[in-house]
Amino acid sequence: MKRYGLFILAAALAAAGLSGCKGHSQNTDGKSAAASVVFSDTQCPTNLDLAQGWNSWYVVRYGIAETLYILDDTLKPQPFLAKSCTMEDETTWVIELNEGITFQNGRAVTAEAVKKSWERTAQMNPRLMEVLYIDSIETDGQTLTVHTTKPVPAFLNSLCEPLTAVVDVDCEDMEQAPVGTGPYAVESYEPQGTVTVTAYENYWGGTPKLSEASFEVIADTQALSMALQGGDTDVAVSMPAASLELFEGTDEYKVSEAAGSRGQVIFMNFENEYLQDIAVRKALSMIIDKESYANIINKGASVPATGLYPDFCDYKADQGYSYDPGEARRILAGAGYVDSNGDGYVEKDGSGTNLSLRIATYSTKAELSAFCEEMSAQAKTIGIDLKVEVYESVAGQQSSGDFDLMLISFAMMPTGDSQYFADIAFKTGGSSNYGHYSNAQVDALIEELDVEFDAGKRVTLTKQIQDMILEDAAFIVIGHSNYYYVMDSSVSGLEANPSEYYLLDKATSIIRE
Repeated sequence: MKRYGLFILAAALAAAGLSGCKGHSQNTDGKSAAASVVFSDTQCPTNLDLAQGWNSWYVVRYGIAETLYILDDTLKPQPFLAKSCTMEDETTWVIELNEGITFQNGRAVTAEAVKKSWERTAQMNPRLMEVLYIDSIETDGQTLTVHTTKPVPAFLNSLCEPLTAVVDVDCEDMEQAPVGTGPYAVESYEPQGTVTVTAYENYWGGTPKLSEASFEVIADTQALSMALQGGDTDVAVSMPAASLELFEGTDEYKVSEAAGSRGQVIFMNFENEYLQDIAVRKALSMIIDKESYANIINKGASVPATGLYPDFCDYKADQGYSYDPGEARRILAGAGYVDSNGDGYVEKDGSGTNLSLRIATYSTKAELSAFCEEMSAQAKTIGIDLKVEVYESVAGQQSSGDFDLMLISFAMMPTGDSQYFADIAFKTGGSSNYGHYSNAQVDALIEELDVEFDAGKRVTLTKQIQDMILEDAAFIVIGHSNYYYVMDSSVSGLEANPSEYYLLDKATSIIRE
């Protein structure tokens, strides 16, 4: 059963009817410097409280809040709100904040303000402790001394995670008008709709080039293309691969691309009796022609995965599951799955009950539902009835566990370190371990990875973790998506970053002829 909400239709109609009016001022060179830029994306936060869920990614992208460190184009952490971070011993980090930084209400950003922000976030979102492992924090002026519960070799990388961004905890309405340190302050917020931000004139990094920006939600990917072509939006985020050919190689548009770690990840629900059988998991892993998914279905906008992590990184798997439906059928037959009544679907040991599973995904990334449909067709060839369910969002399924398989787009190394995804998704009890996978040996290796400072040993541990998970056939990563911004050629100061954390900043501008 497929489930599409009216929201998608409404978003498409809204995109078709946007006015396209944008404020602008005149430059001395005769060109018009637009006062505002319109961004459009297929997805949006649940609200603007960065401590809730994954909202922090959006609050940082919108230029509202910032982190102590940021990632450069090679995913190396660089000082930002902090001027330095020094490891005093394996569980003690001393952070020196820059002077003169203020929140958008004029209040000074001190070490105590950072501490309060992190404490609030930690109370609301377990993921913060999965990246920073804070035991206690001491403050003195602009100095934070952070004591961790164990050694955290990836501490600097973790300071770049948007969840660690700093906000004034005393602001009146965190969900609709958080107060951060970024170049843009919230002007207005429409739940599940438009966010408008205005330049913060006293921004510590210098005067922002735009006076205003807005972020629209266009859940229908075809409508997203139409909005950019029609001039109703200036920048499109999450443009589907099928639409890229409309904008590449022209003078009217620019495409900024970065190779990222966003995996098309299939989570398996280990509460399901069939998926507890490794034969079924292996068979499912062998019916996906990853090359065709990446190059044909996704039109080259993703790179097929050998194992779990991207093939371009040091953690590349030496081997994974190859496309081999014949072998998948043999594995199932060897485990007692046969079609006893000739209806085309196998049953376990002649039970009379077909091997039937549900795969859930969401509609705002067009390739995901296409992948699911192809996987369903391939599953049928080996006797598995795989039903596709497409939702506007799978947040409910993630929290309730109401899925058998779930295909989502998940950034696996946004902080530039393999530990991030291992801690939240592979480890028993991880906040994003939606299928409740559990392997004591994997957990032990992740614990080693978490505290290992030697770079070479971290690579070795990551590969060992990956090998064990592949042996379990516990997750399937189809490929890793390239990250795109498609924009009007008049937009400048906007470049895709492989972390996906960044979008609007002080350098973003737009000049119209």
